[in-house]
Amino acid sequence: MSMRVLEWEDFITQKPDAEDRPLAITIGVFDGVHRGHTVLLERIVSLEGALPTVVTFRQNPLAVLRPQEFLGDIFTLEQKLRIFEEMGVAQAVLIYFSENFSKINGRDFVDLLLKSRPVKILALGPNFRCGYRMDTGVHEIRARTLAAGLETWIACPVMEGGRPVSSSRVRQAIAAGAFEEAALLLGRPLEAVPKKLRVCDTAGGG
Repeated sequence: MSMRVLEWEDFITQKPDAEDRPLAITIGVFDGVHRGHTVLLERIVSLEGALPTVVTFRQNPLAVLRPQEFLGDIFTLEQKLRIFEEMGVAQAVLIYFSENFSKINGRDFVDLLLKSRPVKILALGPNFRCGYRMDTGVHEIRARTLAAGLETWIACPVMEGGRPVSSSRVRQAIAAGAFEEAALLLGRPLEAVPKKLRVCDTAGGG
């Protein structure tokens, strides 16, 4: 069965069917779908009786908010969706990130996500933040879901060489021509060198 792909607007407005399975959701940019991301995907796919769902973006939010700092995508959207499907994700929800969307606070975003249909678990990376000016982090989200009787599972960082695996590290490795290191961080062969990838400020995660 092929993975279903929905737009965010359709996802939050569509009425759930009585027979629909509760969702196991993870959220993120998933640039590169590296080993840290894989832990989240494996978690939602492993839950029996739940529909594994990824909420992600059509374009990297950084490209909209701070284009001068954006280093370029590691994988295309099509590559990411293919990996999600190969890993057993049943549903992907795509957000078109715009200036208007960026002004939604994190609490309202989480509420929209959780009220759209029954949710069994929300799986997040340890540094996940969302909302206007990144106003909401994993601990605030966990408190909010706990009050609603839902579970938020926060992954431990995946380490390599004494440092967390991140999209920033993958970009650095690719930009330096260290393709074997990039593949090690990704946990899969690097299919092609992203043409627009460039080096500037490499701080941060992802």
